[in-house]
Amino acid sequence: MSASGLHSPNSAVAAETLEALLRAAQERVPVPFTLRDAERALVALLEAEDLWDAIRRSRVPMRALCAFWEVLLERGLLERTEEGLHLKEDALALAHELGLGPAPELSCPRCEGRGLDPARLPEDIRERFSRLARRRPEAIQAFDQGFVTEETTWARIALAWSRGDLQGRRIFVLGDDDLMSLAAALSGAPRYVLVVDVDERLVRFLQEAARAEGLDNLEAVRYDLRTPLPEAWIGKFDTFFTDPTESFRGLTLTLSRGLLALHGPGGAGYFGLTHAESSLPKWAQVQRFLLEHGAVLTELRDEFSAYANWNYIEQMRSWSWLPVQLRPTRTWYLSAWHRIELLEQPRLRNEAAEGDIFNDEEAATT
Repeated sequence: MSASGLHSPNSAVAAETLEALLRAAQERVPVPFTLRDAERALVALLEAEDLWDAIRRSRVPMRALCAFWEVLLERGLLERTEEGLHLKEDALALAHELGLGPAPELSCPRCEGRGLDPARLPEDIRERFSRLARRRPEAIQAFDQGFVTEETTWARIALAWSRGDLQGRRIFVLGDDDLMSLAAALSGAPRYVLVVDVDERLVRFLQEAARAEGLDNLEAVRYDLRTPLPEAWIGKFDTFFTDPTESFRGLTLTLSRGLLALHGPGGAGYFGLTHAESSLPKWAQVQRFLLEHGAVLTELRDEFSAYANWNYIEQMRSWSWLPVQLRPTRTWYLSAWHRIELLEQPRLRNEAAEGDIFNDEEAATT
């Protein structure tokens, strides 16, 4: 193929235009934002039904995405409407010249793309969980809370069960507005479940639920992960679950506590990570951290966890970044569910952590 077949004059101009838009966005925020991210952001606007759907589909940190949108608005390529944002004719032509087009969503409608069907789990335990979950404490911003849908909680349980990480195991849950500990205990599979949380409301709720349901295998304890892990918990568990705050410091601190709690090689951990608050360079940092401390990533399932819309949406720091401030009407915040396994004893210090563990340049929901 000739060079002219690869790059027509129009496509070359379009590429230069996109690079200029990219540079303008990069100058506004200290968050990684690449040419591929800019393409994702354009494609998301081609196919999304509303603002929040475009955030979900872009798979770009909200801070960088909103800066890019502002550049498009200023250059007359994007317009605000009552429904959200729409690409104007010049932007549509730009996307066409770049060869960009909508990427169809082809995930399985039954399992929502997870590859697992939680409906195959016993109906009685799912009904008991649903009844209890309706009384859970409301998510609050102070602890960067936001719980997943009930279907997500059961999909997580189903995955761990199918991987041998639940049956007869000792489970450690770090932070639990998702009620993973309750679902695990209700399943009857684990030998023991210890859930720890800094939120006294959640701890009391889980303690009361355990008593009411006769769950002798479930224990809930108040614990601030900024303090060292108690000696009695170190090396005592087979599996940990956590859905941590996504500042790099907070995330790695949480994972450190989980890794220290595992008995050693063969121990497994599960955690979530989003695109809305974590760039791919941060994902790479997390993966390097895990490898450096004896853990290998065995599964990564993108858009596995779906979150119910929380009530403090207008108080999020990212609310002020949005070019159109509309409350979401359906699920938009999704995370990738990761499974890791220890290959060797983790090389970690069990030290106290001080200061803010919730915020970094990419944090959007705090």
